[in-house]
Amino acid sequence: MSGIYTSFLVLGLLISGVSIPLILSYQDHHIIDDQNHLFTQPLLQTVMIFIGEIMCIFGIQVISKASSWLDRSLLDSVQGNRQQEENGNEWMINRTSWFWSGIWFIIPSACDLISTTMLNLGLIYSTPSIFQMMRSSIVGFSAVFSFLFLSRRFLGHEWVSVITILGGIVIITYYAAVSSSTGGAAPEQGTLGDNTHPWFGPLLLLFSQVFVACQFILEEYLMDRYQMDPVRAMGIEGAFGTVLLGITVIVAALTPSAADSVFDIKTGMAQLIHSYDLWQSAIVLAIMVAIFNFFGLAVSTTVGIPGRSVLDAIRTTLIWVIATHYGYDTFSWLQFIGFVILIVGVFIFNGVFFSITTAVRQRFFRQEPNGERAPLLS
Repeated sequence: MSGIYTSFLVLGLLISGVSIPLILSYQDHHIIDDQNHLFTQPLLQTVMIFIGEIMCIFGIQVISKASSWLDRSLLDSVQGNRQQEENGNEWMINRTSWFWSGIWFIIPSACDLISTTMLNLGLIYSTPSIFQMMRSSIVGFSAVFSFLFLSRRFLGHEWVSVITILGGIVIITYYAAVSSSTGGAAPEQGTLGDNTHPWFGPLLLLFSQVFVACQFILEEYLMDRYQMDPVRAMGIEGAFGTVLLGITVIVAALTPSAADSVFDIKTGMAQLIHSYDLWQSAIVLAIMVAIFNFFGLAVSTTVGIPGRSVLDAIRTTLIWVIATHYGYDTFSWLQFIGFVILIVGVFIFNGVFFSITTAVRQRFFRQEPNGERAPLLS
């Protein structure tokens, strides 16, 4: 039964994860008038994604309050570990009021809003495969940031993996910029499709991961410092995200300089409402985001970090193949080389190769893993 449960989670994660960038690309390629202008609304797409995240947070909150309704393993997978280590952590302090501890979560909420909007804007000037590969670079950025700000220490092979990840990203970024300058990456975007700044899209995608890494590091630091439950922290961050996104949308709607730009919310809403395909795709996008976030938490607990890394590589490959089939993407050997280097780095860092060799030894040679090199997540 556990095998069926895991297969269900994996299938749901792959379907939803593959769908998200493809739906965003479909919206970016959608013609909205007789002048062949396209739907280029990254901030409005952020709203769609955020609605899906709120749906996921609401679902987790319901499960955490009604654990008797569902399988306990599902509850454990979304709640995470509530217990904190009380010794050996210099950040940990006594519990303070939820207001003062929770108010700091406005910073990672802002990072999430900025990174999501930058990703959506970068996708306009790029392709779904590059979009997804850039998201995979978060492993390297998070490692560097945790070393700088959380005083983490890494082994030699982990540093090699980080350098490998960043090397793969450099190759992918270079290819994206070169192909954009020749018209091979960015779609025809009406007023945005002149390709005068070929590095704009790739760099947006790259720098968005800096904000994602900041978000992850801050979340880990704050939950550790204030001994905050992950479910409660997720709810607080969702509340702050709602406020920040609401303020951003209002400011964009009231700012005259935003008119006729990618942040023209009034025009974007009118296009969305009057296009049957667009508002349907917006609903599907929000649902896919909710499913992906929810299943992602459960899968990480069920298959572990190495298994999740393999699934992410499969997801990126499927996105590339499907997007190429529908004309949203192209194949390049240079990009493929960068992708392979990136995946090798991620696999080394997350212990995929070690997990495979350990499983082979146990299966065929009946050898137990060495205690010092056994995977931390088993």
